[in-house]
Amino acid sequence: MKKLNLDFLYLFSVYLWIAYASLTILITFTDFSKIKKISWKQAENQSTVYSSRRSTTVTYNFVKDNVRISRKYPGILEGLNTWLWNINKKDRKLDISFYVREKDYKRILKNEIEHRKDLFGEELNEIESIPFFGLRNISVDSNKFLLILDLWKFNYSWWIFIVFLILPGLIIKLIKGTKVVEIVQNIKKPYFSKIDYIFWVLMVINIVNILI
Repeated sequence: MKKLNLDFLYLFSVYLWIAYASLTILITFTDFSKIKKISWKQAENQSTVYSSRRSTTVTYNFVKDNVRISRKYPGILEGLNTWLWNINKKDRKLDISFYVREKDYKRILKNEIEHRKDLFGEELNEIESIPFFGLRNISVDSNKFLLILDLWKFNYSWWIFIVFLILPGLIIKLIKGTKVVEIVQNIKKPYFSKIDYIFWVLMVINIVNILI
């Protein structure tokens, strides 16, 4: 039976993870350099909670003057930022301030916010949503560092982290299942200690992203 060493898959996965994390950080700082602050008085709170047997999704929606800002969180993974909003999330009317990306700010100024469309191109009775960041009570300013973290949480998808985490092992398991080749692992290679170190750094980064 032919022998095959697939240790490189772990290294390749870690490098992809590094590239992805670096890209999200770059996008975050680019967005931060161009964000615009907006203040709303008596914004309508249209937030919803969807629960099923498998998961819970919290969607925070705030609407004013035919503009809807929105953020969606998977249940308990809302993060620390939502605790710092300093608003009563059950109130139907709220005075809030928040930040949006420059491209979305321009769309608001030009009244380019449209209704969502279905698969057939028909308009739905729902306004297209715009992501918001650093939301606070209108009398409170958001800390810049926390604002950057909030932007990064939006840009970073922990689902992609899951893919990077399980993909190498999944590929090896599938190849083993074919029984055509024998998988050989050489864990004595010096770069494995580096991979382990980088892997745990990336794990910490991912945990921080979930918590914020």
